[in-house]
Amino acid sequence: LSSWCAVPAIIYTLLFTQMGFGETIYYSLSNQFQNDSSYLGGILLVSAFFFYILDIDEWDSPTGRMVCTLISSAMFLAFVLLVMLVSNDYPYGTISLFALVNPLWLLVVKCTFYRQLDTRMFVSWLSGPLLLTSFLTAVSFVAWVAADEGNQWNIVTRVQGAERTGCSPDYEYYPDCEDYYGSGETCFYIDSSGGSSVLTFPDGCDQMCTNVYNDCSNGMVLWAGPVLMCMAMLFLSFFCTFLRTEGTSEQDIFNFGKIWIFALCIMWGSASLSGTSAGVVASLVTLTLASLVASAIFLSASYSKSEVKYNKEAIVARIVEKFGDSIDIARGLFVVTCSPIFIAYLGLSMINQLVRRIGINPCSQPAIDSSASPKNYDILTVRANKHVARVKSWDRARVFTYAVYWGLAYMVLQVIVAKLTVVFLSWVIESTEDYGLAAVTFIMAAVGLTMFLLPPVPGVPVYLVLGIVLTAQGYASYGWVFTVFFSTFVGLGLKLLSNILQQKFIGENLSHYVKVRQFVNVNSTLMRATRLVLGKSGFSVPKSAILIGGPDWPTSVLCGILRLSLCQVLIGTLPVIFLIFPTCLTGALLYLESLETDNGNPEIPWAGSAAAITIAFTVLVQTGSMLVAVYYLEQAAEQRKEEVDAIEIDREVKEADDRDEHWRKCYATITQWRTIPTVLKAVLLCSVGSITASCYLVNLFSTSCFVYHDLTDSIEENLKGNVTNLFLPLGWVAVGLFCISGICLGIFSSWGERKANKLSEGDNVTPILSESVLS
Repeated sequence: LSSWCAVPAIIYTLLFTQMGFGETIYYSLSNQFQNDSSYLGGILLVSAFFFYILDIDEWDSPTGRMVCTLISSAMFLAFVLLVMLVSNDYPYGTISLFALVNPLWLLVVKCTFYRQLDTRMFVSWLSGPLLLTSFLTAVSFVAWVAADEGNQWNIVTRVQGAERTGCSPDYEYYPDCEDYYGSGETCFYIDSSGGSSVLTFPDGCDQMCTNVYNDCSNGMVLWAGPVLMCMAMLFLSFFCTFLRTEGTSEQDIFNFGKIWIFALCIMWGSASLSGTSAGVVASLVTLTLASLVASAIFLSASYSKSEVKYNKEAIVARIVEKFGDSIDIARGLFVVTCSPIFIAYLGLSMINQLVRRIGINPCSQPAIDSSASPKNYDILTVRANKHVARVKSWDRARVFTYAVYWGLAYMVLQVIVAKLTVVFLSWVIESTEDYGLAAVTFIMAAVGLTMFLLPPVPGVPVYLVLGIVLTAQGYASYGWVFTVFFSTFVGLGLKLLSNILQQKFIGENLSHYVKVRQFVNVNSTLMRATRLVLGKSGFSVPKSAILIGGPDWPTSVLCGILRLSLCQVLIGTLPVIFLIFPTCLTGALLYLESLETDNGNPEIPWAGSAAAITIAFTVLVQTGSMLVAVYYLEQAAEQRKEEVDAIEIDREVKEADDRDEHWRKCYATITQWRTIPTVLKAVLLCSVGSITASCYLVNLFSTSCFVYHDLTDSIEENLKGNVTNLFLPLGWVAVGLFCISGICLGIFSSWGERKANKLSEGDNVTPILSESVLS
């Protein structure tokens, strides 16, 4: 079985990585045939359109199923080819394709050689072989990098990779870097006449001109392909372990939900490392999403249609019972992420319904529900009508409000704060380059402590900058090994000191306010389970996982609000050194990677390769701690329920909740969708539409919204000395939409609160009956 698992990895390594013939194949596909991609894409879109419109997936006859299989196979092969053809513009497509094709290949192996074996059992067997294949791939990659200096990742190999893959240099911000003749070539070139490849910069050609290849991720994806494959196989192996234990099919689907939590943890960990120069961060996010789809393929293949239908109903019932009103929060996330897709689906549904009503396709599904009147046609299909009816059953004002909150939080944390934090820290790095180690240590302690006290700022960027700045100052005198351990010690000290300030001076002072304790919901099962886990004396894996994996400021302040022992919290926090050390090491390697000789070539060629690997390892450490924290909190809430229930509730918060319940009923009554004035509905929809558009812009067109800027870049050179140059015109549009969304939400919320206050002055308020969720 391990051999079958290794086949996709071997093929991908040979065809799509630098360890094999990736550069040759990449160049041939993406350049010689790239013009054909638009035709192929058009054909694929038209085919998918008619596949849906003609209900081909619903053809039940033997001939119909055969036609459906052939068309589906042809469309899938066309999609694979399209991804390869556009790999020059979308370099992460090929590795995402590997994550999708790998489970399909394993299912083919199952159907061919393990036909008598239950699919669920077969999937559960794959965990070990996938883990072994991932390990062997990693070992092979490390050996390949160490075997030849030309296999390392540095500025020389980055330029070579960009040129060999046909990535065009961008002269928009570096117009003087084009050669004298205006041929489109760079003013610098690579000289290999001396046996080793070196960059050569003629007179008048600045060494900063290598930045014209900043947007070329092609070479990085080819070089780091084996690392990304390891991540994809680890993800799939992790999923398969959930099917090893005996349990119901329903439990398996809930386990898949935990995989989604794992994916969100990876993306959060990756985002914390924004500003690093390696392309591993963006690759991990893309690969995670593709791996989620791959896991869904395995899950869906493990059950029959009847099992899926039964499990769906069981899952819905469990969600309603377990989470209740919190479902609206998840619905809000669905709205802000999937509403454009849902609108497109409704448009296609209208066309599909028109085809059904005309009757031009005898194999189409019925245009009306079997229980409806023959004349009762709708503009949408029966299935789409059910989906629309389900959305209409929601408390739409509440769901849309949560959708805006999700979007605003994303823009603040992952776009505005993250990018401005990188710019600020790059300024700190640039400003302290002329100071000694002692002075810089003091400055970084003050800056780091200040940033730790800001709620949205994670700790990882602070550790990264410590590794960069302290290595820069101490490298010449003490060597990089000493400075890595020194920066780790400083980072640990800052973390513990910030914990003291956050818990004792912020959290415990806030704990005196009932509104604060009410806001964090101290009487909830989650908070009481958190208190149970964190209240344990000494070291424990669950306790340390929560203190390390949780967001820095909120976790420490929450400990103060819960009045936990400071000494025990600090003891539980000490294992954070296993996160700080690889992060500081990554920072040190990024600095070493930036060192150049007088002629513009890398002084330490291996530093870039090591930095890319340690970035991935840092993400895994942070992700692992987050995942373990989520797991143990759930275990405490479910398996230690009696202990959780025995924790005394906060009486003041309970009384405040009871008093506010009347006002919440008033607000729910006022904001029922059918009673909201049309103008206010338009205001709320404008808020949702604006924040959704803003999130889509910064995700799909990130390079058109922001100038790429990492921690080792100079603000003077990269942003022309002006921080606002970080935002390109489309980026300002995204920020403008973000502001419009916030203003519109403020208008709607103010109207709702004013009306609710007026209504609450009465003696009686008709309660809003709970509508069926997910019906």
